[in-house]
Amino acid sequence: MKYSLTIFLLLATALTPWQVDARRVEKPRVIVTTDGEIDDRSSMVRFLMYASDYDVAGIVQVNGVQKDGHSKERWIEEQIAHYKEVLPNLRKHNPDYPDAEELLKVVSVGNENRADLRKAPPLLSDSEGAQLIIRTLLDDDPRPVHILAWGGANTQANALWQIKEHYTEKEWQRAVKKARLYCIWYQDGGGKWIEENLPEIFIYESGAPDRDGAWRYVWDYMSVDYYFKNRLSKNPKELQEIMDKPWLNEHIKEGHGPLCAAYPQAYTSEGDTPSYMPLINNGLEQHLDYTLGGWGGRPEFRKGNHLQDGKDWNKGVLDTHYVFQRWLTAAQNDWAARADWCVKPYAEANHAPVVKLSHKKELTKRVGRAVALDAGRTTDPDGDRLTFRWWQYAEADSYAGKVAITNADKAEATFVVPADAKTGDTLQFICEVTDNGTPTLTHYARVVVTVK
Repeated sequence: MKYSLTIFLLLATALTPWQVDARRVEKPRVIVTTDGEIDDRSSMVRFLMYASDYDVAGIVQVNGVQKDGHSKERWIEEQIAHYKEVLPNLRKHNPDYPDAEELLKVVSVGNENRADLRKAPPLLSDSEGAQLIIRTLLDDDPRPVHILAWGGANTQANALWQIKEHYTEKEWQRAVKKARLYCIWYQDGGGKWIEENLPEIFIYESGAPDRDGAWRYVWDYMSVDYYFKNRLSKNPKELQEIMDKPWLNEHIKEGHGPLCAAYPQAYTSEGDTPSYMPLINNGLEQHLDYTLGGWGGRPEFRKGNHLQDGKDWNKGVLDTHYVFQRWLTAAQNDWAARADWCVKPYAEANHAPVVKLSHKKELTKRVGRAVALDAGRTTDPDGDRLTFRWWQYAEADSYAGKVAITNADKAEATFVVPADAKTGDTLQFICEVTDNGTPTLTHYARVVVTVK
């Protein structure tokens, strides 16, 4: 996988390299589209618990494969009301959580008609949700807009078609530069229509059936007793345990306030949650380029701007599920800490390490050069003891071999650029820092070295 972070951002926003670095501190923008099924409602509880980490530009209710939409049930408004109840306590831990009223302002309804699942966008009626997407893609904010399809993508397809057909070429190009579509499967005809008819649009088809449904066999019902756990799950026992009923009751649903209590399922089954994992502020900054890999998977370009799940090495075998599994424990522990934030004072909850590098995140080095990897400025808000692990994310870089890292378990490590590395090769390294709080929390820094 070629490292495309700088190119990706420069093309997307026409920024100079120094401006790209400055933009790293900005929150990603996100529009969620949801069909309102029970797994979406579970994902929304967690989504709201991370609302401090991104700017929510829209929550749009759309069609699903099971029945017409659920907007009349006002389930989103109910969850936001629970969010409002715990908001004062959440802000004790992070003041960036938005007002509940700001979230309510961006709730809208797109196409919820199940009969329209396979209709092309020109045959679809306009909707409030489509107009919200249009306004956001064409506004003056230059940040990319991550449009997440938890249900069908017909509303997104209709919005993009309207811009293409009824707006100027300049406005269309603005939309193209900003749109980042993360689709949990193609649950209606919208995703495939975009892929085939609007090839300029960046679209990640996660869990595509012909790719063995990578996230599905990790996140979606796969740690439930009987049929799924015993026959279909790709999760080893230790991962099943942190997705099953006892863990969920102890760490989320019981004793953690009304928002966590609103979690509708008895076990963790959130098929849509991987779509916003790249946006979480964990130090990986995957929202800048999904292909770098992280909590939200590691897609690869298949054709043009169409991406599907890649594969990471797991015990000597390339495994599309391991792309998600390798981060799962850290993600679940982080969520458990957010649940504590809903009810506990700052001093009684855990907070993730703040990983700081003493050098740039992007380096250029010659073959044979020794390179220092230095996270010695890392701190922990709670004064916890920290452990460090540097590792090469070889599946995500373009160098064909493995690199030996000296002192990989220290804050300061080194490696030598391999003699067989070619000009332009990239080497990607992850600094993984874990505290000894309860629950243990892991945050990261990513370093990419380009060979010259």
